[in-house]
Amino acid sequence: MHWLIAGLVYLGIALLLLAGARQGWISASAVAAWSGFVGLVVVAGYCALRSGWSERFTDPAMTMWQLSMGVIAVNWGYVICGPMRTSALFPLMVIFAFAAYSMRYRQIAWLTLFAVACLVGAVAIRQVFPHWLPVAEAVRPLQVDINNLLMILVVLPALALVAARLSELRSKLRDQRAALAKVLADVERMAVRDELTGLPNRRAMMDTLARSAIHARRGMLPFCVAMVDLEHFKQVNDTQGHAAGDAVLQRFAEVASRTLREGDVLGRWGGEEFLLVLPGATLASAKPVLSRMQSAIREALLPGLTITFSAGLAAYRDAEPVEALLARADDSLYLAKHAGRDRIESSLDRTPA
Repeated sequence: MHWLIAGLVYLGIALLLLAGARQGWISASAVAAWSGFVGLVVVAGYCALRSGWSERFTDPAMTMWQLSMGVIAVNWGYVICGPMRTSALFPLMVIFAFAAYSMRYRQIAWLTLFAVACLVGAVAIRQVFPHWLPVAEAVRPLQVDINNLLMILVVLPALALVAARLSELRSKLRDQRAALAKVLADVERMAVRDELTGLPNRRAMMDTLARSAIHARRGMLPFCVAMVDLEHFKQVNDTQGHAAGDAVLQRFAEVASRTLREGDVLGRWGGEEFLLVLPGATLASAKPVLSRMQSAIREALLPGLTITFSAGLAAYRDAEPVEALLARADDSLYLAKHAGRDRIESSLDRTPA
């Protein structure tokens, strides 16, 4: 695509130079020499790209070579175009538009230095070797304006095409960034969320416990934890299948979350077991939260299913490792299940391990 755009620009400029030879402000031999150089560059570039020969280079598109040849062609045109030489510099805009599309900053800097050096050389040639240049006939101001207009008409469509490609590239990059951000958000969510219930997972709950323990040690906020276990859950899986079991877990998470106080955190601990962290709660104030949850679960689970839960409560003790706190809550849950199920028991007097 880029090679085709460059070829069309070269062709348009060659036609303008041929018209200039007829008008007398440039010699036909100068046009022929310039056209021969440009034709050689275009053919050599095409052959190198099509044959795969350019694949051996770090830049298989030979971008720097092609643009450097373009800079040479522009400054050659500046030397031979006489009174129309200013318009010969217009194609530099296309060259640097290509550079912005496909080159890095350092490469663009080198190309800029090369273009300036070539222009200095072109000016020096015109001053030191004026006898090399054809003597142009007088050119009317209108002729200059028309030539500038025609050169702009050659250059602008190429600039528009390159700008369109740049816009398309920016749009793709924007879409890719949005897609990447979504993937990263999904990864982060999956790292701390249980995929089935949408609740915080075990890893996230351990982080919550650690933060709660730090706050409690600083005297900022006491807290309780409750280990919650759904009863008769295995029977649902065995008799109605895992899909029904998954539906029960999802429904429990949905209903239980609605019964919590602001700041309470319910997470899936594993299987049919859940962990509830109640910041600012004592054993006395935590039990009503669990009782409210029990009532809601009895009324709101799936049709034809009777699911209850037992819970073991434990209040955090100063400087206690969270593992010891969880062990006391787990022991309370064991007592609740063996005392008749659908119960809430609390750890009051077991000393920390």
